[in-house]
Amino acid sequence: MAGFHLVVTFWILLFLAYPIDAFPEQRQPSWSELKPYQKIILQPLEQNWDTIEPAQKKKWLNITKHYLKKTPQEQQRIQSHMRSWNELTSEQRKQARERYKKIKKLPADKRQEVKQKWRKPDELPENNNKP
Repeated sequence: MAGFHLVVTFWILLFLAYPIDAFPEQRQPSWSELKPYQKIILQPLEQNWDTIEPAQKKKWLNITKHYLKKTPQEQQRIQSHMRSWNELTSEQRKQARERYKKIKKLPADKRQEVKQKWRKPDELPENNNKP
């Protein structure tokens, strides 16, 4: 019995030793395989859906799970983000992902500072120093 536990432990440790990206990405559905509600939510991505990488498709599909719980403003922001993302070239998307990874590594206060810089002017809190 101890030998069995040793073998199981070995395989678990071996599995955990590999990074998640060492395993091939599961196939994600083509546009025609999406559920009707997913097609409605992901409509801005329809034209390029079948060329999107599986990892990205997985992220977009995850968004559809929580989309209806969002406020109308949040839903509008997500739709706008999808349209903007869809307009980028593959090189621009790659650069955006790299910037995101760098920002993610920043301390929380610095991340917040970066978010404030990139917010649209109409989304910024009113300046109390205005005359």
